[in-house]
Amino acid sequence: MKHSARSTERASQPERARPQRREAPAIPSGLVLGTLLERQGSAFRVRVAGAERLLPWDPAVDPALLEQAMASGARVVVELGAAPAIVGALVVARPLSIDRHGDVEARVRRLRLTAVDEVLLRTGGAFARLKGGELELYGDRVLTRAREVARILGRMIKLN
Repeated sequence: MKHSARSTERASQPERARPQRREAPAIPSGLVLGTLLERQGSAFRVRVAGAERLLPWDPAVDPALLEQAMASGARVVVELGAAPAIVGALVVARPLSIDRHGDVEARVRRLRLTAVDEVLLRTGGAFARLKGGELELYGDRVLTRAREVARILGRMIKLN
């Protein structure tokens, strides 16, 4: 077999290192978990499968829930595919249900609450309403008890 000088010369030279392009790792389709990093307008930067992506949230997801998940470090559920989106958050504690308007309905053992506009406590036919510096108590019977002295203070006290 004959070898030309050129082929021997090529064989003795080391191959030139080709610059390798860094591509984001491929993400499978389906549901995966991610971590919210920051909000950017109408999307969140999310770390998913080792890569960071800017993803919108599904219209069914309350953006305040995502803000809370980001603050607490809770993970979010991301649906991948043709139009990837954040579709939910993992709940890591028993939640109080707060709707998009800020209303809360719950049955609890003890409640401590601060409201901007109004607090309404209702049980059976009685209620206590706190609104605009006013406390309204209503019931078939309103009972006030004191171990020592019961005082009613006010500029004017009206009985019936």
